[in-house]
Amino acid sequence: MATPAVVARAGFVPPPDEKTAGPETKTNSGTTRGCDGGDIPLTVLASQNYVGRTTSTHPTFAWFVPESKSLELTFTIYSRGSDGNFTKVRSISLQSSPGIMTLSPFPEGEPGLLVGKDYVWQVVILCDPSYPSSALVDRAQIEVVEMPPDLQDKLDNAVDSAEKADLYAEAGLWYNALDEALKLAEESKLGVVASALLEDLAKWEKPKPSQDLTEEERESIEKRMGYLIEIANVAR
Repeated sequence: MATPAVVARAGFVPPPDEKTAGPETKTNSGTTRGCDGGDIPLTVLASQNYVGRTTSTHPTFAWFVPESKSLELTFTIYSRGSDGNFTKVRSISLQSSPGIMTLSPFPEGEPGLLVGKDYVWQVVILCDPSYPSSALVDRAQIEVVEMPPDLQDKLDNAVDSAEKADLYAEAGLWYNALDEALKLAEESKLGVVASALLEDLAKWEKPKPSQDLTEEERESIEKRMGYLIEIANVAR
């Protein structure tokens, strides 16, 4: 039997000038379980402690949904103004399904996000319409940056999505890397490449010693790191 080829991975490496996410990304996902009870809560597949980057004005977003019946789910993305206030850019309603869900909220041909701006994206699952406070909520921050010219040259010569995912990951472009990796996965799954990326993200989610965080906030981040590892295993 032929031995399957092994793809070398550089792994996800956050950019040296990565920014710490603002308090608006903090949620109670570290303590809230699934609507019907579950081991892992609703979890967006992105850093909640740092601002993830993309070069795409039409990015793909991904999140993990706990095992439960199909429920109303709302995806919303907000832009931050110069005054610090947030404005709703797009909101989409759909039904939840367990496992990995993905969404590209801006169709090609429509205006998307703006380079140089950062946004907050949020996923809400309404467990019981009679009790809005029971909803599951998780969110993260995303920044759109220019494509590095040297990276574009490498991408033009890449042979497949696995190699592109590796190149994006090495450049610290989380959302691009995950998007390419998920192209290799079955529906509702991560696949081998995306699972490895998620394990990388869990490691890099760890706060820097210089971050001014309460003990409770540090514990919440540690829980989230554990959930990312669990998702990488159960959704592989």
